[in-house]
Amino acid sequence: MNSSLNLRHLRYFIAAAETKKIQLAAEKVHMSPSAVADAIKSLEGILGTTLFERHRSGVSLTYDGYRFLDSAHRILNMVDDSIFVFQNQKKNIEGRFILGASVSVVGYFLPIPLGQFEKIYPKVQVNIVENSRDDLERQLRAEEIDIAFMITSNIKVSEGLEVAMLFRSERTLWCAESHRFAKMDKVPLAEIAKESYIMLNSDEAEANTNQFWKRFALKPNVRIKTQSVEAVRGFIARERGVAILSNLLYRPWSLDGTRILSKQIEEPIPTMNLGVVWNSNKRLSLIQQQFIDFLKQDSWRW
Repeated sequence: MNSSLNLRHLRYFIAAAETKKIQLAAEKVHMSPSAVADAIKSLEGILGTTLFERHRSGVSLTYDGYRFLDSAHRILNMVDDSIFVFQNQKKNIEGRFILGASVSVVGYFLPIPLGQFEKIYPKVQVNIVENSRDDLERQLRAEEIDIAFMITSNIKVSEGLEVAMLFRSERTLWCAESHRFAKMDKVPLAEIAKESYIMLNSDEAEANTNQFWKRFALKPNVRIKTQSVEAVRGFIARERGVAILSNLLYRPWSLDGTRILSKQIEEPIPTMNLGVVWNSNKRLSLIQQQFIDFLKQDSWRW
């Protein structure tokens, strides 16, 4: 067996981990399903462990697979960062700007890209302001901040703001491994409504959740409200309820190591959109445009 690990192994592995289906992973990397499956099998042989559990509806990461996912992302990040540096090399770029961000973005999405950006541009100072979406929009119009990195699902793009949508994250049902939903391929909202529901109420999560429940003339049986995603995971792991949240926030284990599942929902639930926003009447500086271009890369997206 060829023991050489290459970037193709990593990209195919990450695509399968993200899509949970070999067919979808193949479409994402523009290869055949057999090529993706063979590469993953080869990677498992190189590492000497099983990275995926195979089942009728697709694949899911094992504990070792989840651990290796972190390493795979870091390796590709280093490669993509190096390419970005050479393609965008500008000597002695320096300056500062104020970046606004919403609570979830600061906690879960900003540290990775910001850390990578500051390594590439060590002479650039980025000052962070955390605020709600409404306040960030107001601050952009008042030119109190230069750019905002935020959840853009509810933003008012017609009011002097320009939005570069970075990506959409599917919302799925989170439940305990022992829950009755664990054996279902897709879970209907009507069934979810019968269960105790844990509502995340930070960063407009509650308002967005209520919108899609209302669309299907249903209402969640909310028993717990919290601003902490870790608390949501903990309650789900202890079978206190279920939740519908973005896959960007999903982790397969709670803090105490209890497994949590992510299940598809039968109805078409709106995605959570993440993007960068700026005042459309204000010209971006070179370094601000460089930051936006950097955020548009795939390398930091987990």
